[in-house]
Amino acid sequence: MKPNRNKTVLLVFSLSAKIEAERKPLFGGKKQEVSTQFFDLLIKNTLEVANKSSVDVVWLDETQQHGNTFAERYTNAYKSLYTQGYTNVISIGNDTPNLTASHIQQAVDAMATKKVVFGPSIDGGIYLFGVHKSIFNEDAFKNLPWLTSKLSNKIHSLAVAKNVPFTVLESLQDIDTKVSAIEYACANPNSVLASFIIAYLRQRSKKAIKTSNNIVSSFYTSSFLRRGPPSL
Repeated sequence: MKPNRNKTVLLVFSLSAKIEAERKPLFGGKKQEVSTQFFDLLIKNTLEVANKSSVDVVWLDETQQHGNTFAERYTNAYKSLYTQGYTNVISIGNDTPNLTASHIQQAVDAMATKKVVFGPSIDGGIYLFGVHKSIFNEDAFKNLPWLTSKLSNKIHSLAVAKNVPFTVLESLQDIDTKVSAIEYACANPNSVLASFIIAYLRQRSKKAIKTSNNIVSSFYTSSFLRRGPPSL
């Protein structure tokens, strides 16, 4: 791929829908097919948003990532893109459905004058991370508290301590648990993803009611059969 004039690339660092469903069974361990369908929608939504950006887009799933840990794979992805000639690498995941092309453009614009830009997730992580090649330190990058609720604050404190110019985008909610999925559906009832979640929950409710009715019916039937003859 030939780098663009701005030498900025948008990295979609993701797992495939199947692997995401195995690691995050949002709809229960026995409903991985449902979780896979959901993550497939999330990934398609993310790629649609990414492709609306004004920069090159690179999507790396587990088949293209290299390293034994998340930190190693993520670090190696940045290194690879810097090696290809990019000056700014801005990465996003696949689990932030409220991420828009506007957020990405804000990040691209910020990188024209800043060295770091990041979007905090409500749970303390991040949904977007842009780093200029000049301040990329492999060891420091690898040792950030990835996949924890301390990540956003750590990046902020390091940027302040190192006097690195940075921009912070608005906080957004990511979806990595059943609770966060339900919260998203309640807050965004008209979205395609919310419709999927609500339809599944309604289906579960109908099954639960049917099961409950069967149990009650069975109880009364068996209770009646156990009754003695009426007293005279």
